[in-house]
Amino acid sequence: MTKHKHTPFPFVGQESMIDEKIQPPLSYSHSGEITSTTGVFPLGDVRRAGRVIDVSMSVNSCGRDDSSPLIISGEIYINGTTCLTTRPSIAFVSGEAPQQKTTRVTGDSGITQAVIDTTANTVVPGDVITGIVTLDRTASPETEINNLIISVDFEPVNASPNAF
Repeated sequence: MTKHKHTPFPFVGQESMIDEKIQPPLSYSHSGEITSTTGVFPLGDVRRAGRVIDVSMSVNSCGRDDSSPLIISGEIYINGTTCLTTRPSIAFVSGEAPQQKTTRVTGDSGITQAVIDTTANTVVPGDVITGIVTLDRTASPETEINNLIISVDFEPVNASPNAF
């Protein structure tokens, strides 16, 4: 019996062709409770020329503090320079239960979506993407924010429409 290699691509070399043109998203995750602001952390380096088109943040639980503000926000840097004019943030809203929240959803309470600085979002191969997470709180909350992920999405520039 002959074994066949099954692939979702129409021809053998397509995966390599796609890999040459795409910069996959970069992400940072923190497992467990978040009790303080992080230091600067690396997300990775850029493989292809392009631009940052989205920065999103999600938490498994937005925490709970009915007496004081509880907000987590993220900042993303390209070679040490921010690429955002507005940071994504997730805030606990008084009266809500701690719950999963994401900045990818519009219209949810306590959510601020990232706004990309279009004058500072271009990347070239070798650029280093870093970030920092800021936790704003005045006291220990009843429930801590936990399980965070920040994702940075790219789109290629100067790619031929017939590249694939």
